[in-house]
Amino acid sequence: MDITKPESSEQAVFADKVKSIRAICHGADSKEMVMHVGELDQNQVNTISTIVENQMMNMGVNKGVVKRIFNIAIETLQNICFHAERDNNSNQMTYFIIGKHENEFITYSGNVLPKASAEKLVKRLERVKSLNDADLKKEYLEVLSNGELSKKGGAGLGFITIALKSNNNIDFEFEPLNNDYSLFCMRAKVQA
Repeated sequence: MDITKPESSEQAVFADKVKSIRAICHGADSKEMVMHVGELDQNQVNTISTIVENQMMNMGVNKGVVKRIFNIAIETLQNICFHAERDNNSNQMTYFIIGKHENEFITYSGNVLPKASAEKLVKRLERVKSLNDADLKKEYLEVLSNGELSKKGGAGLGFITIALKSNNNIDFEFEPLNNDYSLFCMRAKVQA
């Protein structure tokens, strides 16, 4: 999808979101490190995660921080790969951007979801955000041992992992695209 030439109102909302994130990443004391927009498959997940790790290592970032960002990238990309829906025009509108602002790395991600799924996801994410570090670890172990796989293969560990690796510094929002779909947007921050 060419975000410079949106062909529908849904694509225009998506393009505006990507452009606003890119503007943030190109602001003062900021840098865009990685950007992927459009279709996402497992091969791209592998390629993008390798690029993330290599760029951060080349920047001389502390290995602990590299590992945290890498884990967030993998979980985020896997979530998008497995759960992103196509809109009414069969477009898989997804984005994954990593920016650095001063001493903070920020991952931005977005994908299309049915509005019906949004309510359930809001409850799940609000619960994750309400937990402290000890409770997140306890929840992780509980889901790991008792979690049931969803139809798409996930047991719900991804958001818990992202919360753990970012010290629960995550935010999310849903932007309506049409009567059926919303754009799920998530941001996670890690201190360098």
